[in-house]
Amino acid sequence: MTEPARYRFDADWREAVTLADGTPAVLRLVRTDDKALLRAGFDRLSPDSRYLRFFAAKQELTEAEIAQLTETDGVDHLALGAVHRNPDGEWEGLGVARFVRDPSVPDLAEAAVTVTDPAQGNGLGRLLLARLAEAARERGVTCFAGEFLATNAQVRQLIEEACPGARLTARGDVIRVEVPLLGAGTARGPLQRLLRQAAGGRLQLRLRHLLLKDSERTL
Repeated sequence: MTEPARYRFDADWREAVTLADGTPAVLRLVRTDDKALLRAGFDRLSPDSRYLRFFAAKQELTEAEIAQLTETDGVDHLALGAVHRNPDGEWEGLGVARFVRDPSVPDLAEAAVTVTDPAQGNGLGRLLLARLAEAARERGVTCFAGEFLATNAQVRQLIEEACPGARLTARGDVIRVEVPLLGAGTARGPLQRLLRQAAGGRLQLRLRHLLLKDSERTL
């Protein structure tokens, strides 16, 4: 699918940033040729980060999962990431944020943010989520949803303090949260309050509508 030219966050979008520890990085959309970068980034996630992201002890990504995570349409499924050049001069992935639009509720999208362990604590998760919200709003999305483990008290407290209007729904050992994107791109709104208070890189949310066929077996 060819992405419409009306979007600011399109295939040509680039943004140079500097993380809190001084690491220079470039933000851009995830491309189909990023499969090796994505796999290498997954390998740099600790077992704890993988569990928080996938809700299971996950050892590797399958070829089908890698394809689904990189071959997006840029409208209903969009992913953007941060990359930087390592000491060897090669590009290395630092983190990815993505949303998948709910097919039954067009203005609702599920969002997920993952930052590699070495890049955590530098504000990258907040930055990626902020840009993701901007990209989602220009595509007609007004609300983000995500899931986190009920045992992740840090994330729950974060959301309850920063987003008193957020909707939390318990589903067994998983909690679903819906956060409106009102005011995205400004200093106001529940998402911005969440971003200001979020612990960099530790806000791990899972997508429910992505990889549904594999979820029972691998996620």
